[in-house]
Amino acid sequence: MEIRVAVIHIKFVDRSGLGYDVFRVFEIHRIEKIAMEVSVASDMMIKFKYKHLNQFEDLLADLRQIPGVLAVTPASEMPYEVRENQLRVILNTVSDGILAVDQGGNVIQSNDAACALLGCEVNQIRGQSISDLLGEQSALEQTLHAGKRIEAFTGILPSNQGNRRYLGSSVPVTNMEGQVLGAVMTLKGEQQIQEILSAVRNGKKPVTFSDIVHQSKQMRRVIETASYVAHSTSTVLLRGESGTGKELFARAVHAESPRREGPFVAVNCGALPEALLESELFGYEPGAFTGATKTGKKGLFEQAHLGTLFLDEVGELPLTMQVKLLRVLQEGTIRRLGGENEIGVNVRMLAATHRDLEELVKRGEFREDLYYRLNVVPLWIPPLREHKEDIPILAQVLLGRMEQKVGRSGCSLTSEGIQWLMHQPWPGNVRQLENTLEGLLNMLPDGAAITADQLRSWSEVSGVGTGGFGWRESERNIAQNTGAQEDDGFNWLGMFHSDKGERYPTLKEVTQAAEKALLHRVLREYPSTRKAGQVLGVSNTTVLNKMRTYHLNCGEARSNRS
Repeated sequence: MEIRVAVIHIKFVDRSGLGYDVFRVFEIHRIEKIAMEVSVASDMMIKFKYKHLNQFEDLLADLRQIPGVLAVTPASEMPYEVRENQLRVILNTVSDGILAVDQGGNVIQSNDAACALLGCEVNQIRGQSISDLLGEQSALEQTLHAGKRIEAFTGILPSNQGNRRYLGSSVPVTNMEGQVLGAVMTLKGEQQIQEILSAVRNGKKPVTFSDIVHQSKQMRRVIETASYVAHSTSTVLLRGESGTGKELFARAVHAESPRREGPFVAVNCGALPEALLESELFGYEPGAFTGATKTGKKGLFEQAHLGTLFLDEVGELPLTMQVKLLRVLQEGTIRRLGGENEIGVNVRMLAATHRDLEELVKRGEFREDLYYRLNVVPLWIPPLREHKEDIPILAQVLLGRMEQKVGRSGCSLTSEGIQWLMHQPWPGNVRQLENTLEGLLNMLPDGAAITADQLRSWSEVSGVGTGGFGWRESERNIAQNTGAQEDDGFNWLGMFHSDKGERYPTLKEVTQAAEKALLHRVLREYPSTRKAGQVLGVSNTTVLNKMRTYHLNCGEARSNRS
């Protein structure tokens, strides 16, 4: 006889002995329970086996007769099964391989990416020892036994097609008392590693100082200094906030140096985990580790021989790598992983960081001797807010580049728009300015003249603008310098003022005011709700509903039949 499985949901009024009565009914009908869950909301879910329909119906009838039971209904799944399905969907949306193990190192959960890397099915992985799947795992042992988080380690995946390298990390799973119950391990395969390295090494066309757009005296002085030191062989440390163009200067220094015919090799020290960074910088000998190529591999120092090596975000280097970098700067030699011989390298070193290295030195997070080796020629790149006179020409150049990127043509900035840009603090510097122009261009047609209103609205709606710093002061300056008047439906200044003085707006006020302002502006330029909807990426009905919400004059726009 076929054994069937069912799930029922029991709704009850909590009372002493009710659980005993429920179990007794199951025993009377000789039905085997598989699982049970009880919630604090007086709900009970039971999964069980039964042999025939009459047995199932009799069970439900007797359960309904128990005092305190309000309802008994069939259900499709147990709550834990729903949670497992949800977890499986979540895990399978991640591109990295994920393995969860218990205290003994046995796999209790995995995702499709991990199965693909290991070349087996989910049901084959569950219950397997992680050491059988991946070999001896000292890093995972540290996580399980000491509760230590391991950010990055490399290993070898056994395969019929040959051993393949992988990059892994592990995190302990603990209870409220801090006891280690297991661990979660993530894996990146060889292809993902190569994609990371490819992105880090992504080369760009040669850049010269003439490509650095400027008209301010401050930037002119920085460029003159950089051009002068470009002809030496000294190490240059480029300092400045994120988005100021430190890599641009590094490439220009190389292009004007005697090493211009040599390679320019750039690496972002913060983009690679330490396990990869060492082998990438110094290379490795044949057989240095399982899965290493038979011919070995040159590191970035050797690849940059007779050229320039640019270490971006050098402040992110771990201390162990700082020691090895210091040796290269002192001795002019490197040693490959697994190698015994010193290899001489002739490399011009450029480094960059947005971190406060002096503070890192005080905290012991950056070696003082390495700091002095790198800081031979310091070059400070000023933030955009300190040379705002460059914004007009810079914005025009960036606008042209972004037109090509997003497929627009003939767009321009009005004088009010340029004034608005010049009065913003730009904490994200040139990169933020570029992102703002690119985002807004996606919302505008060909030939658009970009106004201060549009820039203001886009900055608040998109969240890629000025971040709100100095907003009220910049609005006053624009009004004073341009004589611009607020028009109907676009009263931004009123948002920030009251009888008691200035105030910060709520997020709801900002969102509503920005939405109303943008809609008002688009309807003035495109007096058709259908066209306005196309520009804004919404339906004609949405435009009409928003007009009613914000009490905009519907006569300003023709109907969707226009």
